[in-house]
Amino acid sequence: MGVIVVVSCILLFILVDVIVTTVLYLHGCQTAIFTEDVQNFDILHSVLDLWGTMLVRVCLLLGASIGVLWNRVDGPCRVSALGTLTLLICLTVSTYALAKLLMLSEQGDLAHQPWFLSLFSWTCVSVLGTVLLWRLLGRAPNIVTDGEGDGGGNDQKNSGATLGRLLSYCSKYAGLLSVAFLFLLISAVCEAFIPYYTGQAIDGIVIHKSMEYFTKPLITLTVLALVSSIAIGVRGGLFNLTFARLNLRLRNLLFRSLMRQEVGFFDSNHTGDITSRLTSDTTQVSDLISQNVNMFLRSMVKGIGFFIFMFGMSWKLTLVTIMGFPFIAVISNVYGEYYKRLTKEVQTALAQANQVAEETVSSMKTVRSFANEEQEADSYYGRLHVMFQLNKKQALAYALYMWSSCISELVLQVAILFYGGHLVITEQMSGGTLISFVIYELELGECLESVSFTLRPGEVTALVGPSGSGKSSCVGLLENFYAPQQGQVLLDGRPVHTYQHGFLHSRVALVGQEPVLFARSVEQNITYGLTDIPMEAVVQAATKANAHDFITGLTNGYNTGVGEKGTQLSGGQKQRVAIARALIRNPHVLILDEATSALDAESEHVVQQALNNIMRQHTVLVIAHRLSTVERADNIIVINRGCVVEQGPHSQLMAKGGLYCKLVQRQVLGIETGAVLNPPEVDI
Repeated sequence: MGVIVVVSCILLFILVDVIVTTVLYLHGCQTAIFTEDVQNFDILHSVLDLWGTMLVRVCLLLGASIGVLWNRVDGPCRVSALGTLTLLICLTVSTYALAKLLMLSEQGDLAHQPWFLSLFSWTCVSVLGTVLLWRLLGRAPNIVTDGEGDGGGNDQKNSGATLGRLLSYCSKYAGLLSVAFLFLLISAVCEAFIPYYTGQAIDGIVIHKSMEYFTKPLITLTVLALVSSIAIGVRGGLFNLTFARLNLRLRNLLFRSLMRQEVGFFDSNHTGDITSRLTSDTTQVSDLISQNVNMFLRSMVKGIGFFIFMFGMSWKLTLVTIMGFPFIAVISNVYGEYYKRLTKEVQTALAQANQVAEETVSSMKTVRSFANEEQEADSYYGRLHVMFQLNKKQALAYALYMWSSCISELVLQVAILFYGGHLVITEQMSGGTLISFVIYELELGECLESVSFTLRPGEVTALVGPSGSGKSSCVGLLENFYAPQQGQVLLDGRPVHTYQHGFLHSRVALVGQEPVLFARSVEQNITYGLTDIPMEAVVQAATKANAHDFITGLTNGYNTGVGEKGTQLSGGQKQRVAIARALIRNPHVLILDEATSALDAESEHVVQQALNNIMRQHTVLVIAHRLSTVERADNIIVINRGCVVEQGPHSQLMAKGGLYCKLVQRQVLGIETGAVLNPPEVDI
């Protein structure tokens, strides 16, 4: 198939599209004269707009075909470069058609408008055909047989072949993967039913007002949650085991392949490049496959189940949801392509930096003999600086992606709630069904999964992990700011939600990163939330917090006003007042959430002394990124992606060489080179 054949197919499609769309328009048009329909256009009674979308498709395909025929060398590449823009135009057309369908459904029975339904269906099909033909035209140089192309699309074919080869390495573990997929299917089916029965339970209370209608779905929910939890645990274990074996096999095969290479191979390839491929690249590949396969299968099964239930509950709300998904997908696709290119460049820059380090270290005598240490250091820094510049681009791209993605999702959620509220008010659906639908649409996954640990009395426990791993979520659960969807948080063997609110927060105290003080006196801030507290207790708490000396040095001592949000005090002084406010409650559990991270070095030292004085007198949970704070803890819990991955004292975790060890090494590197590289801060 050459360029001529592709263009011929496009021209044939254009001819069919014009004929079919025009025939359906003429039969569905309520006016006999075209000009009259244009002059008196009404979106609720005319299908002229859908006929107009046909002109958009014709212009796109016809213009692209002429361009490719005019310039067969660069034309297809330019068409391919405009693929995302064309996709966005086609998605806009589809969204408009769906919106028109919803508006007409509000006016009457769609079954009495067969010509509109036929035109709507053809519009959706032809939009899909336009996208496919555009992509085919953009790949024209790769599919010609007469030497017209240069094989520019071989990268895509090679990528597909590489992916297929990587997946073929998993065939040895097909049995384990099959069992894991079975449990994935079980968990996904159970999770798909949970929102439905939640809505049934709500309807049992609100509509039927019957315990029978309420308890039946509640019992079903309990069984589904239990089965789903068991299946999720088995699935996760099997997937992790399988891909750990895959990582082992990849490294072994790569090393054996290296051993079979000719000596010339090692002369033409730098040692740093080879070492980087053997270590970090193999791990990255196996992690990429494991994460993507697990996530893809889970999302696919859950997505199919969710849409089946959503369509059964309300096809109208499902159309509203579908209208928003394509735009979110386009944003993700654009970001993914750009980020993938940046990742390759970062990987290359890292290999080049490793090469410089390897050459310098292995040839140190030569470097010394020529007094070239400074030049080698500058060369290494130059490679690292290139990588850092790429990291900054990654950070900017991620920020833009998150902003646009969140805005798109917010608009979609508001649209669903608005239209769903309209359907409930007009009695087209029940409130329970709307809630079930919203739960399906907002199914975003759990921020914590299988997290379990114990804070032992009198011990200091540190919670560490990369940013976004779930540490702050743990604090929120311990403070009972929100309830867990599954599992329990116990205080002295009793669920925290069963305690009276005031009593709970007198036993569990929190000192956060940014202390909040009120425009009152120092004494009133320390005793905030308490009554009839003697002055001796205030002074004792301030002394423990290393705050008494500076308070007595203020103009009015403990009666000195701190100003709005504590503006009259320094950062370290505010933090010590906040610590005193927590200590005066004599809490059973003291939570220190990044209590020193926002302070300068001198203030941090003073506050850290106060914390060291009180840590052994309470059960303490510390969330900190300072190594000096964490390494003193009796027990360190490492959280990554919402799961506990390591646990133990500092020396044991360092010897293990896992995630904690890497975080420590990264922070030590940041301390040593931070003035030069300014690396991003990690929570440790």
